[in-house]
Amino acid sequence: MQMFFDIVTGISMKRNLNFKILSFNVRGIRSFDKRKALFHWLSKEKSNIIFLQETYSTPEVENIWKSQWRGDIFFSHGSEHSRGVMILLKENFACEVKVHQEDEQGRFVILKSLTQSQPFVYVNIYAPNKVKDECIFFEEIQKRLDELELEENCEVIIGGDFNVILDADLDGTGGKPQVKESCKQIDNLCSSFDLIDIWRIRNPDVKRFTWRQKNPIVQRRLDFWLITSSIQEEVENVDIIPAIRTDHSAISMHINGIEEIRRGPSFWKFNSSLLEDEVYIKLVTDKYSDWLEEGKDLQDPRVLWDFIKYKIRCETITYSKQKARNRREKLSALDMLEEKIKECTVKCDEYPSPENLNDLEILQTEYDRQYEYSFFSQRVSGQDEPNPAI
Repeated sequence: MQMFFDIVTGISMKRNLNFKILSFNVRGIRSFDKRKALFHWLSKEKSNIIFLQETYSTPEVENIWKSQWRGDIFFSHGSEHSRGVMILLKENFACEVKVHQEDEQGRFVILKSLTQSQPFVYVNIYAPNKVKDECIFFEEIQKRLDELELEENCEVIIGGDFNVILDADLDGTGGKPQVKESCKQIDNLCSSFDLIDIWRIRNPDVKRFTWRQKNPIVQRRLDFWLITSSIQEEVENVDIIPAIRTDHSAISMHINGIEEIRRGPSFWKFNSSLLEDEVYIKLVTDKYSDWLEEGKDLQDPRVLWDFIKYKIRCETITYSKQKARNRREKLSALDMLEEKIKECTVKCDEYPSPENLNDLEILQTEYDRQYEYSFFSQRVSGQDEPNPAI
């Protein structure tokens, strides 16, 4: 009755949901440098939930990888050279996992959770590429969801590399784009759980792709989100974005059921990561004797200590602002490259000529190079932290 009233009156039942979710095929992250750069890039993207496919994870690396990520990781292992999927949760994100399921082939991870006090099921998939195997795979996904006996208000989000296209005209160019027989199983899945392809709903006539090759020229939209239709009004944004060191684009989605509240200035607090910054430590150490000299006429030790703390605070704020400014300047160049890649990607999607694809490859290579240079130079200089609190 309440739902009927909401539909008739046009009232939207907004909930206290606000999180970002990202997915892409990483094409292997067993290399330490690639994995560290990727984890750092994911932190920059500020997503709360991340789906990764083709991770090439195996049981013996699980603890090592968990130690390198700030948050929880849920694995489905493949081999050293194929398959493997992961769901990563950002540290301190309000997501209480109730059920965790994975298959033995490294093809899917399912999490049943309370996310920001709302029931959600997340399904990260890396589908096979043979039709018969795909049919069996999507039937297994439906079976697993049926067995979870989901609550009526539980939202379902399925994302990842589906290895199929849903529309031969809009989701593929080059080669022979066709809708496979396995799409019937996807249709059944959507009917059973009231799922929609949210990107296509928001972009009904747009040709965009998430995977491409140059020779011969082939482009496909293989990565997408299927979500319960009841949450579509709370999807603030869904997009296809550049990713690092892979032949797939990333797909992102921002779910936001909270009205924006203007915030005033907050209280300053010390960023403890500065205690590992050798430049900052030397700066404060060198100036400490000057501050003692400046406050030599203060007789009360408590007043002198308050004076020293005031000086440390002023120096820390100035240093932190400059450090944040330097980091933003480095990232702004990357942001500009990302925008160029987006523009070039759209051009390739509309006009997939060898010249356009070559331009995209050059931009992507430069983006990977600049990002890794920026990342590793930060590591060397002790600046491998998020923006300081100032």
